Amino acid sequence: MDGTVKELMALQQRYADLAIENWLSDAVFNSSWWFLLILSVVPWLIFVKLLDRNRTLQIWSFGLIVILITSFTDDLGSELSAWVYPIKFVPIGLLALPFDFSIIPVACMLLYQYFNTWKTFSIALVGQAAIFAFIGEPISVMLGTVTYLKWNYIYSFIFYIVTCLSARFIIQKWTS
Repeated sequence: MDGTVKELMALQQRYADLAIENWLSDAVFNSSWWFLLILSVVPWLIFVKLLDRNRTLQIWSFGLIVILITSFTDDLGSELSAWVYPIKFVPIGLLALPFDFSIIPVACMLLYQYFNTWKTFSIALVGQAAIFAFIGEPISVMLGTVTYLKWNYIYSFIFYIVTCLSARFIIQKWTS
């Protein structure tokens, strides 16, 4: 191994050590962590109750696409220092588990389930994106679960719209 690879490995290990240390000393079981726990569990409880069992595969497939896009984008944004998650649900990996694997995909799947035309889906999606970007994200920033370094709420608004429209387009093409 050359020096660069060794240095990267050492930095990754240092980051993991610091993340675990921070999680154990400052993050776990504080009020922001409980907020993340609620965001991880409650949406899925609601979803299981409301899921249209006749369209399960289609709705889950849509949700999986949303999860893939959001988790990849979240990881990329973190790697590029656009944002950081000072308080995480788990100390390492899955940076934004409550957001990428719960609240965002569940909300999007429910939109997909209840708004069947492109027009109604798009209108509902703009409303959801506005709530997430301009209400939910500022609350998350206020609670300290995310810190934006090179990011703006309007980017998130656009991201939510593009993500769900893309996922719907893929599912519509796949199932038609």
